[in-house]
Amino acid sequence: MASDSPFSERSGLRSRTIEIGEESFPYYFGEDCIAEISDAIADLAPDRLIFVTDDHLLELYRPEMQRLAAGTQSITLTHPAGESMKTLSCLSDHLETALRAGVTRRSVVVSFGGGVPGNLAGLLANLLFRGVRLVHVPTTTIAAMDSVLSLKQAINSGVGKNHIGTFYAPTAVYTDVGLFTTLPERELRSGLCEMAKNCLAIRPSTLDQLRAVIAAGDLAAPNSLLWLLDASIAAKSAVTRFDTYERRTGLVLEYGHTVGHAIEICDHRARGGAGIAHGAAIALGMLVAAHISYARGWLSDDEVSVHYEIVTGLGLPPCLPASVDLADVLAVVADDNKKGYLEPRADAVPFVLLRALGRPETTGDLPLVYVSIPEIRQALTFITKRSTAAVGV
Repeated sequence: MASDSPFSERSGLRSRTIEIGEESFPYYFGEDCIAEISDAIADLAPDRLIFVTDDHLLELYRPEMQRLAAGTQSITLTHPAGESMKTLSCLSDHLETALRAGVTRRSVVVSFGGGVPGNLAGLLANLLFRGVRLVHVPTTTIAAMDSVLSLKQAINSGVGKNHIGTFYAPTAVYTDVGLFTTLPERELRSGLCEMAKNCLAIRPSTLDQLRAVIAAGDLAAPNSLLWLLDASIAAKSAVTRFDTYERRTGLVLEYGHTVGHAIEICDHRARGGAGIAHGAAIALGMLVAAHISYARGWLSDDEVSVHYEIVTGLGLPPCLPASVDLADVLAVVADDNKKGYLEPRADAVPFVLLRALGRPETTGDLPLVYVSIPEIRQALTFITKRSTAAVGV
């Protein structure tokens, strides 16, 4: 679980120790603390820093990245923002560029950005010389509250999301919530959707506090963000402490992801970078999962309503994007990356479903159950009908 860190004396930063199986690493967070983060990176005594970011963030935060380097020789690996970063071709180009620039085993890879640069940086750090040090500096709520709280590092295949990857622990994570102030509203809310997932699937006792944050009307307030970070760390640590590879209890973190990933992929195929944000897609996936559980007699009407309350409270329309076709979503669902945890079935896929808020249904010791394609179709049809009504068609 997350605990007070022995590194907590670092000025201006709160800290927790993240323990995942046999791995542990410190997570520091605060407000307007770039100087403290720079000092912490310098304490690692790197010969070079390898920043992995995207073109938009480089333009937006070049001065902050220069402050993080603090005189240490550095190179910046960048690419147009979006899922096109999470490809074998981008990974290969970055590896070759880093090696030609003279990186060594003493170098440190610094991911600066959201979950996409973070995943790419993690895989790159793991592959260089069979593993160099990795530091995450997340600039989005979804990275800070979800993706960096995991050892999973992955890129996409031509078939689906996160099919090519590994598990690799960072040396440390440093989050300055001041970096979130430039986030577009949709990206801010995207990360909070992952926090909502933690509340619904893992720690429903925190729902009232989440409601209070939503009711306050300022999701970007530093105090709100710092609480959300702390709560996210506690929730995720609760299910990964003894599950290094997130293949047992940690699978509950996939709540909403089976259909959510499919919606995300389909919308990005249709609209490119304008497609739905990751967290918003996961929120829709949770609504689908809630409807399936309700149809099975597991979740009550009130518990499904809580899903809608939180999703709409975060300002998200509870309906399928108009650009997404139901049949396409079902086709992608069939290639979900949870295949293999249960014996394969031609007419069903493994799914995280809740028996009650905070209580996933299990098969053996896994928080997964078979869900038939007709069940998914029925729940998606409900969301699709809401979408049709929303656009007046």
